[in-house]
Amino acid sequence: MTRRTTRSTRSFLLRLLPALVALAVLVPTAASALPVDDFGSYQPQTGCSPKAKPGTLKLAAWLQKTYQGSGSLGISRSCNDGGVSEHKEGRAFDWEINVHSARDRGYAAAFLERAFATDAAGNKAALARRMGIMYIIWNDHIYASYDHFSKRAYKNSGCTKLATCGDTLRHRDHMHISLTRAGGAGTTSFYTKKAPATHTVTPKPSTPKPSTPAPKPTAPKPTAPKPTKPVSHPAPTHHEPGVLDLRRVPYVAINVRADGTASTTSFKIEKGATYTVTTAGLFSYGSPRQVADAACVWSPGRKAFVPGASRAVRASQGSLDLTVNGFPVYGSTCSASHVYTATVTARATRTVTLKVRNTKATYGALVVTLSRRGADVSRALPSYPSLRPAPAFTGSASRGYGLVADTVAVPADGSTVSTGTELKKGVQYRLTVTGTAGLGYGVSSDGDCLQVGGSWYEQASLDLRQPDQDHGQLYVDGAPFVADTGSCASHVHSTTFTAQRDATLSFALWDPIYSGGADGELAISVQRLTPLASPTAAQTEAYNKRGYGWTQTHDWFQVSSASGTGAVSSMRLKAGERVSVLVRGTQRSGDTTADASCVLTSDGWATRDPEVALDQDVLDLWVDGQPVTWRALGRSGTCSDDQHSYVATFTATHNGPLRLAVLDLDYRDNRGTFDVTLLRG
Repeated sequence: MTRRTTRSTRSFLLRLLPALVALAVLVPTAASALPVDDFGSYQPQTGCSPKAKPGTLKLAAWLQKTYQGSGSLGISRSCNDGGVSEHKEGRAFDWEINVHSARDRGYAAAFLERAFATDAAGNKAALARRMGIMYIIWNDHIYASYDHFSKRAYKNSGCTKLATCGDTLRHRDHMHISLTRAGGAGTTSFYTKKAPATHTVTPKPSTPKPSTPAPKPTAPKPTAPKPTKPVSHPAPTHHEPGVLDLRRVPYVAINVRADGTASTTSFKIEKGATYTVTTAGLFSYGSPRQVADAACVWSPGRKAFVPGASRAVRASQGSLDLTVNGFPVYGSTCSASHVYTATVTARATRTVTLKVRNTKATYGALVVTLSRRGADVSRALPSYPSLRPAPAFTGSASRGYGLVADTVAVPADGSTVSTGTELKKGVQYRLTVTGTAGLGYGVSSDGDCLQVGGSWYEQASLDLRQPDQDHGQLYVDGAPFVADTGSCASHVHSTTFTAQRDATLSFALWDPIYSGGADGELAISVQRLTPLASPTAAQTEAYNKRGYGWTQTHDWFQVSSASGTGAVSSMRLKAGERVSVLVRGTQRSGDTTADASCVLTSDGWATRDPEVALDQDVLDLWVDGQPVTWRALGRSGTCSDDQHSYVATFTATHNGPLRLAVLDLDYRDNRGTFDVTLLRG
């Protein structure tokens, strides 16, 4: 009853929360009495100074304080990232809210309503104007100040279809907010609490939008290191329909999809004029190892990019070359940087059609620039993120008491974890990997296979520049995990491993482009296969028929589980003589509780520890160097989980006393004793 009431109350509060937050719209701020700032014009990035600006920092802090529990995906972006983004001028903020969360949807609705509300003085979108907001992108829509914040559909150029596009490019796992330069500087009235110092001309709804398309902020990395797509520059023209005038701008940039879709410019090139055509980028036309650029194709056999596609690829896919007005313009030499340059003289005044000769769906795109000779087009070309190196050995020696069985949880974020105790050099172990871990943006790993684009591959790279890499792979002591058994379908992989040193065993997933979207973990079972040294028998003695020990009818003594040598009886037996052995007590070894014959598991007492792979029953009490069959006293079951009392019949193998000892690898972490009674005959 209490649980149902709690859930009902929580559900009601989640439904009520957006309404409560929205009420804040009705409460006028102190700044509302001030003259309102004008609608901001479109002010794209023109330089690069990524340090977070004061206004951006204040807005980010205000949002997270006002909408408790929401987060930040950052402000600044590196100058090395391609494309145009206000992040690179420190005046764009990615507010971490998620469309899949009822609370966050309420936060988004409340903030948008509050920002675009008309104040008491009749100023539309008063708060957004005071904050200096230039545009907002959220959940497939854009709200731009230069369009009076009217709601318009938005699709990132990296999305072929919204239905197959990730949440990040669709701005469903964050809200992007770009500020004008005044907003970023914190000089608008929201931040200063003063009247605006200057006013710009307020655009009317009928005023055409700036010729530059609505900016597309650089988003966190998608499933693979797709190069950041630059915003295409508009083509300056002499007159409509327009001839490209490279006297006014050094170059224009065009994004060309690599799936065979043609891109035709809105401008024309002029007959007789010479242009420099620069192309950069990579694309995958099938599996992660099927990668090409504007002129070359990756060859798995040669482990290199080679000119031209193979005959089989051309037959099924096309040549994969970039063509300009139907003709390939690059030669048969591959570029290590995947940037190609050619000089083209126009034969006629006409538009330019750019197309990749590809007949199937693909991932990735090319960036093509048309420029005047000698122009620096580097800012328009795609850049790639720096990659994490493969995990290295980080194990430590002399920890714990030796490993018989351990289970380690390896997180998806690439951090390194180790076994709780050390392995022994030369000893063989079984490693079993189970489960899957999400690396973010649709990529998952099971330690030996990688899921990209909905399909699992035994080997896949998240960097199109290096298709032979095995990203998402589990690393063991700084070396790739190689499974002996298992499959990508089962997500269970196993191998044997021989320790090279006395040290703990370290594990890490190789995520070279960790972006913060990791989720889940892998379970790594480490089990010793090399048998443990058996407890030894007591020394043989000469038979003395008159000695007390040889005629003793019963004996009682204690065996410490912390002693590898155990305890020796005072009773002496002739070889072949039988004795009843009664034992009672429990022991603890590390985190494991056991008695003379059984071990406590998560499912109760059992004769064997299911995590141990040895044929030996670790922590069993041995009699004179031999395992025995213990029978629970007073119970029909095999385990005496209440009294922990057992009996066994033992036949002496030599003349002399009996030694009783616990079978274990290391006795230093053992606690507890056993009471032993011997009955002759």
